[in-house]
Amino acid sequence: MFEKSLKLIQNGVGSAFPCAAVAIGVGHTVFVRSFFGQRQIKPYTHSITEGTLFDLASLSKLVATTMVALKFIENGKLSLNDNIGSFIDNPGNYGDCKTLHLLTHTSGMPAGLPLFREASGNEAALRSILNSEKRFEPGKEVCYSCMGYIVLQHVLEKVGGQSLDRLADEYVFTPLGMSSACYNPAAMRNSTEKTPFAATELYSHNGEWATGHVHDENAYFLGGVSGNAGVFATLDDMIAFAGMCSEKGIAKDGKRFLSKEIFDLALHNYTPRFSESRGLGFQLKGGQESPMGKQMPNGSYGHTGFTGTSFYTDCETGLWGVLLTNAVHYGRDNRSGYFAVRKSFYDMIVTEYKTLRNDIGI
Repeated sequence: MFEKSLKLIQNGVGSAFPCAAVAIGVGHTVFVRSFFGQRQIKPYTHSITEGTLFDLASLSKLVATTMVALKFIENGKLSLNDNIGSFIDNPGNYGDCKTLHLLTHTSGMPAGLPLFREASGNEAALRSILNSEKRFEPGKEVCYSCMGYIVLQHVLEKVGGQSLDRLADEYVFTPLGMSSACYNPAAMRNSTEKTPFAATELYSHNGEWATGHVHDENAYFLGGVSGNAGVFATLDDMIAFAGMCSEKGIAKDGKRFLSKEIFDLALHNYTPRFSESRGLGFQLKGGQESPMGKQMPNGSYGHTGFTGTSFYTDCETGLWGVLLTNAVHYGRDNRSGYFAVRKSFYDMIVTEYKTLRNDIGI
């Protein structure tokens, strides 16, 4: 089943990425769950295991930060129309920025800032973002912004009264049965040698390979817990998350994680006339070229991560694919091969699923 899709991933090992963990399913039914390659090749070689933890990078925005925000919206603690100034003293140049703008990447905040060079700590980092020059007025365009999600982290922590890692564990990881998902896994475990991490890039500041420490420089500077990156997860964690998304809010234990109304709200296209199609946290398939390829219909949804991770769901059939790799272990400038494999993979799973459905008559 899905032999061609798996062959694409297998052929990418050793060139596009050192290792890959792959799953395909519909709802909480898993058709394929496979592992390929070496989770680390430098300076030592280690094979991938079923429990290998991957740095999700920006996929963290969806898996953790967005889900906490949606839970707060559902329980009335947060509104899409809330100005960030309701939660953050002196919002700087962004007093007219709302929760909606942060979640849809329409805040006008810059895509990125070198906070790890400019700021002296978390509060100074927030000040740097809020004092930055607007790219445009909130709601007027899309600029995918890690900075906006760092601001969203501060909003959520103010609302929830806890740090983002604790909020994510309480409101997302535990209810969804994502038993290995966490921030700062290397610090939480006694020995990184005993924990199978998918290694990412060589850190320039200490000459060590990133294994269990977040790859993103700003997230690393912010202590490993950041609204834009920092979550580590296994394939099984992401299978649980993907199943919930396919089932529009129902967890694998059958309990409702998010109401259908809130989930549908998250999948609404708030930026149909802009350069990207955006829901609340979700990247949507629109008229633009998409990392999810060409075969998934408009309205399909998911997200990617810089390290080489991705997850997408076909909005019509509920078919989902999870592709976790450590492509940046080869270097961040050597990702074009991964991009090509990723698109081909999502195209192929849709094609093979159509054939499968025709064969079994569903």
